[in-house]
Amino acid sequence: MIEKIGYSQLIDQFSLNVLEQPLRSYLGPGSTKSKELTPDGLKVHYPERFRTDGSWQEHLLFAIKHEGVNLEVLNALFRKIDAQELASLVAATPHGVYTRRLWFLYEFLTGRELQVAPLKTGSYDYVLPPDEYFCLDEEHSWKAKRQRLVCNLPGNKDFCPVVRLTSHIREYIQKDLASQVTEAIAGYPSELIYRANSFLCLKETKSLYAIERQTPSQKRTAAFMNVLHDAGKNKLDKALLLQLQNAIVEERYKEDDYRSSQVYVGQTLSPGRELIHFIGLKPGDLSQFMAAYLETAGRLVESSCDAIISAAVLSFAFVFIHPFEDGNGRLHRYLLHHVLNAKRFNPENIIFPVSALLYKNAKLYDAMLENFSKRLLPAVDYDLHIDGSMTVKNDTVDFYRHIDFTQIVEMFFGVVEETIKTELVPELDYLVRWERARSSMRDVVDMPDKKVTQFILFVQQNHGRFPKSRRSLFQELTDEEIEALTKIVKENILLPLTQM
Repeated sequence: MIEKIGYSQLIDQFSLNVLEQPLRSYLGPGSTKSKELTPDGLKVHYPERFRTDGSWQEHLLFAIKHEGVNLEVLNALFRKIDAQELASLVAATPHGVYTRRLWFLYEFLTGRELQVAPLKTGSYDYVLPPDEYFCLDEEHSWKAKRQRLVCNLPGNKDFCPVVRLTSHIREYIQKDLASQVTEAIAGYPSELIYRANSFLCLKETKSLYAIERQTPSQKRTAAFMNVLHDAGKNKLDKALLLQLQNAIVEERYKEDDYRSSQVYVGQTLSPGRELIHFIGLKPGDLSQFMAAYLETAGRLVESSCDAIISAAVLSFAFVFIHPFEDGNGRLHRYLLHHVLNAKRFNPENIIFPVSALLYKNAKLYDAMLENFSKRLLPAVDYDLHIDGSMTVKNDTVDFYRHIDFTQIVEMFFGVVEETIKTELVPELDYLVRWERARSSMRDVVDMPDKKVTQFILFVQQNHGRFPKSRRSLFQELTDEEIEALTKIVKENILLPLTQM
């Protein structure tokens, strides 16, 4: 018979109000430990020798030893158990690293001290094992002297994201994708990089809007391009978020504070019927929560923590919080650039076209968003009113505090790697070919830049042939010149026209 053990057992025993967990442990069957990857997460089966005495204390010790630090479950559990009983558990082995972690996390999450005497001797260990979790660097960590632990949690008690360093994530970290970006652009002349940056910025802006099935006006396109050019140059705080939100939405939808109403993302099935895809944080929780989010963001950006993990965590957390009425999706994708630029992932003279890749891979992007939303929705009790407004009836803020971003980070590493291969390098190569073609065309006819661009585009659009319908636009050219110019375009412009 299969039995729940560890965190799963504690959730049931204390009726903890937490989301469905991506990692669950069971006893049996079999004589060896085994893992089962399911659509809902990872199931780990332990043999009979791991059976506990059934007490919550033993299940808690099993969980912290074998399942790791689960801040969401611990945050809920510590409100249900007797503090003195936990103090007795810790006092039995006060120098044990697992009991020290429980001791520290209880005080960190609840703000209350356990009745346990501070440790006077013993070496320091870490709250999070650095080889198992994404955590703060040494410079930004701090020492908890009572437990003789180094607090390397990447956030604070009100917002602390969780990322487990799976084998996939460790492999990606070893690839050093930042160096790949630097190496990819090193062989191109600086003037070409300058022109490429303008083109990539435009492409990225269009992709940012296209993901939401929008076509921005020239004014809004220019405004967002300016925003992208400055990404990562200023401190991420409330004032900057408001400034950015005001810059990318229409005048009438500008905001001077976080939203005051409940937001959700839905699909209209018929009048009065909505299929709800996602529900943002309750408006009454936003002010305190966003302060915690921005404090964590500042710490991660300033530290030497991995840039790609930091960008994924902060960007996706933002869209899950949904602090504004309008512009959250675009700001969420802007934050990818802000964090990557601020942490010097890519050289400051080049835009990294990650949204272009997300736009082309809509199913992957949806999977990243749904990784959290599909676990959140069953836990939210809400009323959807006839006017389209929503009221969330239960407390939900804890669901957003300690999100496990592990799978999102894994997917985002893949997005970054693919962006280098299929977006950044091909676009630079395309511009090299474009420049080569334009130079050769001027040897035939020294046309103005505008006419050169038109000619190349017409030949591309007509699959390598100059269209007769456009002949009147180049009346000054002879048929021989048209033929020579067309040949140059065919030989040099090898990539298809980018469709936007």
